Amino acid sequence: MKTAVLGLYAYAWDVLDEGPDAVLDGVERAGLNSLYLAVWYHSGMFFLPHNPARRVYFPVPGALYFKPGDWIRDHPLAPPVSSLSDSWPKFWEELAERAERRGISLSAWMPVFHNSGIGTSYPDVAVENPWGDRIFHTICPSNEQVADLARSVAADIAGRGIFDRILLESVEYLPLRHDHHHEVIGVPLGAEAEFLASLCFCPACRERQMRDGIDFDGVRDWTRRQVDSASSARPAVPFEWERLEGGADGQFGGYLRVRESGVSEATENIAGAIRAAAPDITIAALDFGPLYPLGPNGRKWQNGVDLDDLLPLVDEIHPTYYFTDQAVLADRFETYNALIRGEAAQVPAIRAILPQVSSEDELGVQVRAVASASSGYTFYNYSFMDLATLDWIRGSVENYPPESGD
Repeated sequence: MKTAVLGLYAYAWDVLDEGPDAVLDGVERAGLNSLYLAVWYHSGMFFLPHNPARRVYFPVPGALYFKPGDWIRDHPLAPPVSSLSDSWPKFWEELAERAERRGISLSAWMPVFHNSGIGTSYPDVAVENPWGDRIFHTICPSNEQVADLARSVAADIAGRGIFDRILLESVEYLPLRHDHHHEVIGVPLGAEAEFLASLCFCPACRERQMRDGIDFDGVRDWTRRQVDSASSARPAVPFEWERLEGGADGQFGGYLRVRESGVSEATENIAGAIRAAAPDITIAALDFGPLYPLGPNGRKWQNGVDLDDLLPLVDEIHPTYYFTDQAVLADRFETYNALIRGEAAQVPAIRAILPQVSSEDELGVQVRAVASASSGYTFYNYSFMDLATLDWIRGSVENYPPESGD
């Protein structure tokens, strides 16, 4: 029987600054068996409470944390390579050797289309909203250069031979509101208006939509009007996917289907590249679906992910349950299980930091709440947590699988 994955998220700077043994000690202290390390990352401002070299770190936006293969030389969207280490091959080889001696597996974790580095450096491939503004934190899955970049990075990582698993994050269209630098939305946009304001109308999307007979300009104009009319004076309209899909004289539903096909096609090509490079590697997908306020549309999320297309491509699905309200958590967990229908192993992602978790008891409640459908757990994130949290994690998984309920 395959050992259930019990993973801890971390970053390359944790390993470089603290040393590989310190981070692997943390995995063992937490009672876990896998280390999830970011090999490609977007950006942020991070407070690192136990890092001996720095307290605040700003990662290079969109950087790779490995020395890429020859594909990067001529790629039109070549991402930067982090300069944290001048010897990336040695870094990974040493970490893999030490992890193997301890019986700890390595998982490569990589956000894909959430990439403000690429979006800022190459704005022509960033999402273009209904008004023609570029949304730099998301690059468009329907753009072939973007899709090829994702395939290239994934195949490169898979072919290294040191990872048991690749976790794909953000193979999707991100929402408008994403805690971007000094993000300010000063009018009361509801969940529906925010969703509409996040939609992409870039040239690649235009080509795909018009090829499928969608009135692209009509949908874009209708979308603009809907968002522009959203205000506190407008009576709240109960959200219904059926009503929304009937918008733009019935064209909006078709627009959504074509949008979803772009995400599905990109995911299929990424998964195919991984399988070709490493047939036995585990492919996992991080699913933010439970967090999205509009709820499922059949088996589809507002981010363009169609579970009917995604689940056959992956070995594991990692649903995100980043909630403080236990009633909301229970509701989203029930909804998610009904959608998955046992078609993929679920490895829930638990945020073991504030604001979701502030005590050992709170962490235990969250783990037990999702236990009945769990094939393991992952815990976010070693880099940001107090080291005492590792003991809380151990307590929550020491009798894995724990009893369901609370």
